Amino acid sequence: MSKHVWLAVMLLMAAIAPAQTNPTDWSTVKALVTGADVRVTAGSRAVHGRVLRVTDDTLLLALGKSQEMFPQHEVKRVLLRGDSHRGRNSLIGLGGGAALGAIIGAAAHEDCTGWCIFSTSRGVDAAGGAIVVGGIGAIVGALIPTRSWLEVYRQTVA
Repeated sequence: MSKHVWLAVMLLMAAIAPAQTNPTDWSTVKALVTGADVRVTAGSRAVHGRVLRVTDDTLLLALGKSQEMFPQHEVKRVLLRGDSHRGRNSLIGLGGGAALGAIIGAAAHEDCTGWCIFSTSRGVDAAGGAIVVGGIGAIVGALIPTRSWLEVYRQTVA
């Protein structure tokens, strides 16, 4: 590996390291905003709800129409629902579809050898394919639901 690549990798790691949180620290749970969508594992059961309040030793969740309080010592794991990735998925679909459409459009091009309604060049056919298939790819990408769960707390085994 060249010196420049090694340096770039080290700088990237240094930039990412401070962004990582310690999932064994209850203060990360206390930092959750009211209404945050979470999954909590307490004892042998897992529940999905919205944060109502967090104190030094309890977590209060809204579970549909009811509320439930979890003491900190019973909470094994807390996961926070991340943001939707529909925009990213749409752009990936657009890029992949446009590339595929351009290849298909260019490969399917035939020169006009007689009476033709549309006489196009290979580039125009490639662009048309990119627009049509890229649009389909963007729609498909937007329809794929992806949402991640981020671990904000994990109980340490004593």
